[in-house]
Amino acid sequence: MPISKVAIYTRVSTEEQAKEGYSIDAQIDKCKSFCDARGWEIFRLYKDPGYSAGSMNRPSLELMLRDAKEKKFDIILVYKIDRFSRNLKDLIMVLEDLKSKKINFTSVTEQIDTTSAMGEAFFQIIGVFAQLERGMVKERVKLAFDRKIKIGEVLYRAPLGYFYQNKKLVPDPENQHKIQEIFEMWAQGISYKAICEKFNLSSSTFYQIIKNPIYIGKIKYKDELHKGKHKPIITEELFNEVNK
Repeated sequence: MPISKVAIYTRVSTEEQAKEGYSIDAQIDKCKSFCDARGWEIFRLYKDPGYSAGSMNRPSLELMLRDAKEKKFDIILVYKIDRFSRNLKDLIMVLEDLKSKKINFTSVTEQIDTTSAMGEAFFQIIGVFAQLERGMVKERVKLAFDRKIKIGEVLYRAPLGYFYQNKKLVPDPENQHKIQEIFEMWAQGISYKAICEKFNLSSSTFYQIIKNPIYIGKIKYKDELHKGKHKPIITEELFNEVNK
């Protein structure tokens, strides 16, 4: 059986933690002893002194996760799980990603060892929480979108011919006439190539404009049209004519 390669991750954020026995060196010593007892090979020490566990923006942590993507080691070992993260959401997402790469996660001081049967059960629990979190995010996004649609707000960035002013979509005096001319030229049978050349548009942008109900004061959401709060640039008659 091949020897497991281990990435040891250590972190302290304050002098107080170091005084309590969580110093970088103390963590490394405990982790090394843990590896020696199991015959594990240490691939690399990753150290983040002076960084909080509340954020994942830590140089050594980021380096370790990049190395994990390249499968440079089999196990991540920490002295204590809060050395890795105090944010449950971040922890869940990272551990789920590690599982997909078949990289185990182990803590020296806690009963977290994903190389064991209990550890596999732990990962399954983590997976449940990850799924729950994704579901809750989707629900929050849906509620926010539904609310915006209900009050007639646009969901996405302003298209050509509009801009945002005080979080409201308003016609752009410099560009709204371009939109009107694009629709009128298309209705007159002028080729899309000629229109694209005149207004310096790609063909995909041209068709996005032609099919966008934003320009008649409506918002498309879930394949349904809803009345927006913004002012239309062209008439429904013209829009329907070019989209028939």
